[in-house]
Amino acid sequence: MNTKALIIAIGAAALGLVLLLLYKQRFEAEASGGVPVRVLIAVQDIPLGAALSENMMGYRLIPQAYLEDRFIRYSDVRRIIGVRVSNGLRANQTVMWTDLATASDARRDLSSLVSTGMRAITVRADITNSFGGLLRPGDRVDVLGTLSRTGNEGDRVTIPLLQNVLVLAAGRDTGGEAQRQTVNGTTGGGSAPVEISQITLSVSMEEAQLLTYAADRGGAGGRHTGLTLVLRNPEDIAILEGVPETNIEDIFEPTRRANVSRRRRQVIERIGPQNPNAL
Repeated sequence: MNTKALIIAIGAAALGLVLLLLYKQRFEAEASGGVPVRVLIAVQDIPLGAALSENMMGYRLIPQAYLEDRFIRYSDVRRIIGVRVSNGLRANQTVMWTDLATASDARRDLSSLVSTGMRAITVRADITNSFGGLLRPGDRVDVLGTLSRTGNEGDRVTIPLLQNVLVLAAGRDTGGEAQRQTVNGTTGGGSAPVEISQITLSVSMEEAQLLTYAADRGGAGGRHTGLTLVLRNPEDIAILEGVPETNIEDIFEPTRRANVSRRRRQVIERIGPQNPNAL
């Protein structure tokens, strides 16, 4: 009887140890940000306008939880060989898709710009969503949706659908210099704004579903899709948590309007010293 009890105790202890080790491994993986992913870096200084070659680039490991759309996976290195950089890069600096947004002398196929695991989706754009034709590939936007829960126009709300989304193309412009010349109808790569009717975004499959449904529901019965793009600074990658929906009461109630202004002042006070243009 004592032997049986001892065996059971040893088995329980062994099981507990195994479970503890599994928990420790899971905790360490979560704390470290998950499986490391190889992202592209410059192994030497790369001057502005230089064409990328394979010997200029290497990789570093970044936890998957910290991976952003801007990062270029090392597995995509051959896609960008020969593309010129629009920003000078230092050795050991991460190479971003945004560093290549306006730098190719060749026509860039849209499919080659879609990162592995992501999808490209095109949304209808008017003069507002294209910022008067000034929106460019490589810009970052947030997507707001305005739609009704019940179909009644009186209960329409505006909600933040997606944040920090990469623009892959603005109209037919995918960022290549030759393509921009074709779009603008010039031989000098003119930068005059042109009319843009479509914006193509880099999203996940679930985000594509969300945008499709929101555009369909928001645009029911009219030409407007219900989607609005909000431009952000390319260095600002912060995701705002708990952003409330906006409804008609936020417009007409003075207290709610005051709360919006108060929160804006708090943001300005926090970033003002670093960014005087925030005012």
